[in-house]
Amino acid sequence: MELNDKLKETLIKKATGYKVKESVYEYGMNEDEIKLVKKKVSTKYYPPDLTAINILLNEKQTDLKNLTNEELEEEKNRLLKLIKEIDDGN
Repeated sequence: MELNDKLKETLIKKATGYKVKESVYEYGMNEDEIKLVKKKVSTKYYPPDLTAINILLNEKQTDLKNLTNEELEEEKNRLLKLIKEIDDGN
C-alpha cells in the first residue's frame, strides 16, 4: 500500500471516528517472582474529527474543479443514481 493510500485511509478513519482497545498490565512480586497481578482491557472511542472532515471535503471539491464537463456529468449521474437507490431503500 502506498503512503498516500495509508494517509487517506487514516484521515478517513479519523474523520469518521473509531474505537481502540487498550490494555493495562499490573505486575507484583510474589516469592522472588514477578507475576501478573491485574490486567485491564478497555475500549476507548475517538469521536469524528472536524479538521479531518474539512480536509476530506476540501480535497473532494478540488478534485471536482479539475474534472471536464463530461466527467462532471458522469459524477452528477452517479450521485443522482445513488440518491435514488437510497430513496428506494427507505
